[in-house]
Amino acid sequence: MKPATALLFVAATLASCVGLTPQRIIVPESGVETAFGDWLDPLDEWRIADSRDGPGIAYLPQWVRFFYESDVRLVEQTARFDGRYVFVARNQGSNFAALRQWADNFSPEHDLARLVVHRAERRFVTGAALYPDDEYGGFFMAAIRGIADGEYPGAVKEDVFWVRRELVAPVPDDALYGVPQSGIVVERFEFLVLVSVDARTLGERILKTMDEAGRGIRPTREQAAAIANIRQNFFEGF
Repeated sequence: MKPATALLFVAATLASCVGLTPQRIIVPESGVETAFGDWLDPLDEWRIADSRDGPGIAYLPQWVRFFYESDVRLVEQTARFDGRYVFVARNQGSNFAALRQWADNFSPEHDLARLVVHRAERRFVTGAALYPDDEYGGFFMAAIRGIADGEYPGAVKEDVFWVRRELVAPVPDDALYGVPQSGIVVERFEFLVLVSVDARTLGERILKTMDEAGRGIRPTREQAAAIANIRQNFFEGF
């Protein structure tokens, strides 16, 4: 049994359903999809050198700006997405053509599951006083597998946007000749795919998945109470 204040939560292996490696570590975040968190050192000063619509922050559409400034929830709160859940799929690297192909081939109906299960995992974790496996018993993994294996008809690919960021990394002066070096320009592309889905439709599908996950599960009295609580309040903070 682990206390609620533990910094890391260990989920069981999900490789069979969402292609993740065993012993995935889940760290609750303020948002589900964070901006540049995978590869951007906060001490580095990256600049937006270019984007789909032009160079600089001024050319970012509102949803991209909100996403970078906060997280996907700020995008979700705009009038445009009233009554809908919003997800942002991200991919970054140095190969622009490969990233564009990934974005073009992104299918909201089939590929949304990875984003939904990430958000669902976070909700289970933040709602638990213990590790999810202890808090909910076998129900936790059964529900996660069901959400990961699901398809989400009606999801809409709202927009695709790309940015190119540059960082000039300083290089030490040449120790032998004393000749200052100009620095190395590091370049990264990031593609963002904006997807929305009707909130009621997604909610009903997740609740149905939870109903199916509960079949055949024999939780303890404490686990049964935790399962009932998370089912009743699942979409508060989702």
